[in-house]
Amino acid sequence: MSTQDLLLHIAASALVVIALSVIIGASAPRWPDTWLQKDVGPLHFNRFDTRSRYRKIGVTRLARTLPELGSVFGGKSKKALPGLTIEDLGAYLVEVRRAEWVHWLTLLVWLPLMFFNPWWLTLVFAFIVISGNTIYLAILRHNRLRLTAILEIRQE
Repeated sequence: MSTQDLLLHIAASALVVIALSVIIGASAPRWPDTWLQKDVGPLHFNRFDTRSRYRKIGVTRLARTLPELGSVFGGKSKKALPGLTIEDLGAYLVEVRRAEWVHWLTLLVWLPLMFFNPWWLTLVFAFIVISGNTIYLAILRHNRLRLTAILEIRQE
């Protein structure tokens, strides 16, 4: 593979990954809230999902430093709580679930690269996509864990 072919593959791969990510992110604000009322599929909490474990891996520091782009395509920002009522917190929980689904789906945007890239370039893009989205998934899961605990206390 020549240098020019490699650069073409890299540019095409970046375009595919960015385009699919934008399609997923832009469609998310249009998903019905009824789809996001429960923690289904990958949104179920597991043994790892504890506040102390997320703090140990530095999620709170990452959340303060990384950009929050939830409002770019018409969604709602998840940088701060929108209010303190049960209704506000419930609506915020739906938005956090929406964001988490966006990042779960975006984990898959590298898969089409398998059809036109050399295996090693596909793995490089897979690593980049999975690494980047995993960080945001950890932040969102930590936020949802905290939010769920607040709602449980408030509803008692």
